[in-house]
Amino acid sequence: MEDYYEEKLKKVQKRKLIRRILVKVIYILLLPIILWELIIVIKTIKNPNETPDVFGIKTFTIISGSMEPNISINDLVIIKEVDKSEIKKGDIVSFKINGEIITHRVINVETDTNGEPLYTTQGDANNIQDYNKVKFENIEGKYIGKIPKVGKIVITLKNKETLTVLIVLLLIIYVLEERNSSKKIKRNKTRIDYEKVHKRDSP
Repeated sequence: MEDYYEEKLKKVQKRKLIRRILVKVIYILLLPIILWELIIVIKTIKNPNETPDVFGIKTFTIISGSMEPNISINDLVIIKEVDKSEIKKGDIVSFKINGEIITHRVINVETDTNGEPLYTTQGDANNIQDYNKVKFENIEGKYIGKIPKVGKIVITLKNKETLTVLIVLLLIIYVLEERNSSKKIKRNKTRIDYEKVHKRDSP
């Protein structure tokens, strides 16, 4: 009988542990994105005319299918700032045209009359090249990777009010979960110990 109650206690503790692990997994997945966006928001406030970066790394959410199938809508692309000598034909770059960020592939590199590079770009899914040649000064960086379908989350977190509310909610949930888990485990242990004692005393 004692083994039965020990096993029951273990099951209760296991369920609590699983729930706590799930909560922590959510935090592990969300916290890096939240912290990244928090840094980006702060940098944007300080320098509103510059694209914010963290150690030379920038991220952009893809909103069109022009780079299918390699890069899809709502993918979060990771862009690294590079020197002009590091951009070659075949590279994917993000660049700014009329205030809009575009991520396309370099299909040709030439130089202007001053010896500065000019990049001809085209989306992998497009039939024609981009109309305007891109100057290096408009290049945000070179594509180094992507996080599929995370762009929707990032767009949501770019709203400062939403970001603030989410951070507060996550903190509240974490504190409450930790407190409730501790209390419930103690209550269950006390109840099971009580049942064990009464079982022993019963005829």
